[in-house]
Amino acid sequence: MEWCTSLVRSGLAATFGTAARLRRGRPLHPAGLVLEARLRLHGTPQPWGARFLDRPLDLRGVARLSRSTGLPPPLPDILGLAFRWQQHDTTADLLLATTGHTTLGRRLLRPATRWTGMYTSLSPYQAGERTVLLGALLHTPAPLPATLDTLARAVESGPLRAELLAADPWGPWHLFGQVELSGPAIGDADMPMRFNPLRHPIPGLSPAGWLNEVRDAAYVAAQQVPDPADKALTW
Repeated sequence: MEWCTSLVRSGLAATFGTAARLRRGRPLHPAGLVLEARLRLHGTPQPWGARFLDRPLDLRGVARLSRSTGLPPPLPDILGLAFRWQQHDTTADLLLATTGHTTLGRRLLRPATRWTGMYTSLSPYQAGERTVLLGALLHTPAPLPATLDTLARAVESGPLRAELLAADPWGPWHLFGQVELSGPAIGDADMPMRFNPLRHPIPGLSPAGWLNEVRDAAYVAAQQVPDPADKALTW
């Protein structure tokens, strides 16, 4: 099994590195908007063994919303919702993408035409002896097409809100907090960011599963190619 994992890691690194060089930057999620994020966590009724899921916390950071492949609207695309915050003097990253809501659908990427909807981690985390998937259900006052312009205008009128959810891989979702996304929206030219949840894990939650074992190579290879006029934050 180790040789298979190594082979997949090498293949992903080569693929994402080549794609990054061809696109002269990010191979996926090439354009996005950064918003202020405030995470208000209250915990779930049944403890998971990780403070992020179990205890009341008030965290401040940033969020980046983006389209994955860069297909032009109104074509559907995989949408991304990435978070970064400081916790226990460390940087924590969480990457979510549009998926279904059901036990099967939450494991499958789903192209979307609106920012509103379900985003999940796809890959599980280890919380103590338990395995958990993370998700966010983003709400908007009205249907919000998945374009950066409409997103920027929307946050000018007020913050967007999302419910933060946790679930066993085959169990129901449990609410453990909310996040408030507020403007002004900042473009990549002014605040370029690179996320890596494997290098910046959430305290008490370890990325788990075979997919997490191989995807770090893709992150590293892609991020060796800087964005144009790269000013990427390193906090």
